[in-house]
Amino acid sequence: MQLALSLRTLSWALLASCWLGASCSGAHEPTQATKTAVHADIAATANVPALVGLTIDDLHMRLGSRQPLPAGFLTPAAQGVPEAASQLVNRDSLASFQAGGLTLLANYNAQTRRVHELVVLGHYEDSLMAKATLRTSASHYLVLPLFANDRPNYLLGLRVVPVN
Repeated sequence: MQLALSLRTLSWALLASCWLGASCSGAHEPTQATKTAVHADIAATANVPALVGLTIDDLHMRLGSRQPLPAGFLTPAAQGVPEAASQLVNRDSLASFQAGGLTLLANYNAQTRRVHELVVLGHYEDSLMAKATLRTSASHYLVLPLFANDRPNYLLGLRVVPVN
């Protein structure tokens, strides 16, 4: 009788330990895969930092002839220039070039031929930074986003402004 009682107690103890062990193991819980950000390696196609600080004539020599201005960039207001400052920007001081599959706009002074800024057109900041080999930590230029006036969350491209 005592043997049967001790076997019964042992079986309950064994059953309880198995039940407790199984409930803590997480074997019955759905697996939770952690999502990691996947960044594709984007090959650099243009060395825009090498173009910073050049004159418009130097840009012509390095990048070839001008291309037609992209649609929407025919007026200074469409470039993201505020209405008050749009009077200061002449249409003849804006040139478009193709470099490594990227469209570059050069805003320059027609009299001095000095380029004030370059704009790399595109909608994906990380992709533009990689393709143009731009770095936010560079000491000789600043990288600033250029958003559409009527859609403040819509990226038109990146402005590259030389630091003098």
